[in-house]
Amino acid sequence: MNYRMITSTVGKLLMIEALLMTLPLFVAFYYDEGLKVAGIYAAVMALLIAAGAILTFFKPEHKRIFAKEGFVIVSLSWVLVAFFGALPFYFSGEIPYFTDAFFETVSGLTTTGASILTDIEALPKSLLFWRSFTHWIGGMGVIVFVLAVLPQKDTRSMHIMRAEVPGPIVGKLLSKTAATARILYLLYTAFTLLEAFILYLGRVPLFDSITLAFSTAGTGGFAIKNASVAAYDSLYVEIVLSLFMIIFGINFNLFYLILVRQVKRVLKSEELWVYLSIIAVSTVSIAFNILPSVNTFGAALRDAGFTVSSIISTTGFVTADFNTWPTFFKMHSCGADACRQYGGFNGRRT
Repeated sequence: MNYRMITSTVGKLLMIEALLMTLPLFVAFYYDEGLKVAGIYAAVMALLIAAGAILTFFKPEHKRIFAKEGFVIVSLSWVLVAFFGALPFYFSGEIPYFTDAFFETVSGLTTTGASILTDIEALPKSLLFWRSFTHWIGGMGVIVFVLAVLPQKDTRSMHIMRAEVPGPIVGKLLSKTAATARILYLLYTAFTLLEAFILYLGRVPLFDSITLAFSTAGTGGFAIKNASVAAYDSLYVEIVLSLFMIIFGINFNLFYLILVRQVKRVLKSEELWVYLSIIAVSTVSIAFNILPSVNTFGAALRDAGFTVSSIISTTGFVTADFNTWPTFFKMHSCGADACRQYGGFNGRRT
């Protein structure tokens, strides 16, 4: 076991997390949340830098990484990134118990979207930003981010990629894994910025646009309103979010093929057509099913379309109380979600 290579890689990741935490620190200053809140981020950043410096102090004698090192690096990185990521919630007192803060952070990084918070809007904006940002960080995979920004030899990075990405097969767009990771992150970032911009054009506040884009990109569904997306009561917002939830649920390799003008290969993708067909059929059938309870077909199509997009992408945004909908919807939506999870529709992390 190459322990020094493991600690060196994890240490670099912690330093990157410290760099990422400058964003909520900037938000704290921008919204004048006081020196106490800013000091919390500064303290956590100092801890991350110190921990990273210690872990990277002893340089590895050789840089070979095999499967066992890859699994240890990935497992240890997720735990440590979540541990330090929970500290702003805990130190601020907004989440008084560390176990709860750790749960919230793990939920964000893994894009699960479960929350222990009952009054989300009571949190300072910097914490709301960090909470949504954890979705964005974890959406593509923490280690994939490392591969995108740190120089790695392909023989080393491929073992890390295999340990990070779910599924039995890891595909590469290019011959080098690091180049593949960079392309995926460029696409991921571009779509996130595009979504935030389009939401902002629809008169959604800039802060809301950015945090919604983070949560959509990560397909996690953390919202900054207690009523989730329903708080905006906007058809425009729901259409934009529905579109991007579907986009972020698509295999990002297909978007790369579009970039290199191999559109025919994209059009022949069975995965893509099955995914879109499930969305279309589910939306129409559920709309007819809930029509008696919403009076107009337009309203039924609106609620069904957004909910199907949210569920099949596993995002979890909410605009309607679908617990009151007929049993047919629950069976249909669960079946579609299961098809996505086990049929290969794993979005950008396929």
